[in-house]
Amino acid sequence: MSYHFLGLVRTLTKIIVYTLIGMAVVAGIIFAIFDVWTVPSDDPQLSVSVEPTLSSGDVVLVLRSTGAGDGAVVRCTDPQAEGRYVVGRAMGASGDDIEVSGAGLRLNGKTPSAPYACEVSKVTLRNPANDEDTELTCFVEEFAGGTHQSLRGKAVEREAKTKVEPGKVYLVSDNRVMHLDSRDFGTVAPSSCQRIAFRLWGSTGYLDTHKRLTAIW
Repeated sequence: MSYHFLGLVRTLTKIIVYTLIGMAVVAGIIFAIFDVWTVPSDDPQLSVSVEPTLSSGDVVLVLRSTGAGDGAVVRCTDPQAEGRYVVGRAMGASGDDIEVSGAGLRLNGKTPSAPYACEVSKVTLRNPANDEDTELTCFVEEFAGGTHQSLRGKAVEREAKTKVEPGKVYLVSDNRVMHLDSRDFGTVAPSSCQRIAFRLWGSTGYLDTHKRLTAIW
C-alpha cells in the first residue's frame, strides 16, 4: 500500500471525524434551544383544530423558552388536562377585546385582513362534533406583520366575545369552525406556552401531501 494512498485515507478519516463532531455540536445546540415534539393524533378535535397550519402526527421543533408573542402558533399546557397540551395562535393579550366565530375574528373592533384565498381554497374535514364532512374555505390572513392560513365556514354557535384579563393570552385555532381554543378552555398564561417554530417532518394533512422542513408562522 503506497504512502500516497495511506495519506488519502488519513485525510478522508479526519474529514469524516470533523464532520461528525460538527454535526454533533450543531445537534447539541439545536436540542438545547428546541424540544422535538409530535402533534398528538389521539384527540380528533385537536387534530382538526390545528389545520391547515399543522396536522396531527407532524414532528415539530418547539422553543424551550416560554412566551406567546402576537400571532405565534404556540403549544401551551392544557388547563383542563394534566400532562397534555393545547395548540393555538396567540391572537389576544391583556386588555384586548376579542370576538371569534366560525366566520372570522375581530380584535379591538378590527378584523384582520384576509386579502386572498389559499392555493387550495376549499377544504373538507370531518367534524368530530357531529361526525359529518364539512366544507370550509381557506383564507390567507394578515396579522401582527405576518401571514397565515385560516379555515372559515358558517358559524354554528354564538359568537364568543371577551376582554382578555391581565397577564393572560387568548388562543384561537386556525380552524375557526372546528376549534379547540380559548372559546373552549379559556385564556392561558403566557408562561405556560412555547412557540412552535419549525416542522421537521409532516404527516399527510388536508392537502394529502407530506409537508417537511418548513417554518411555522
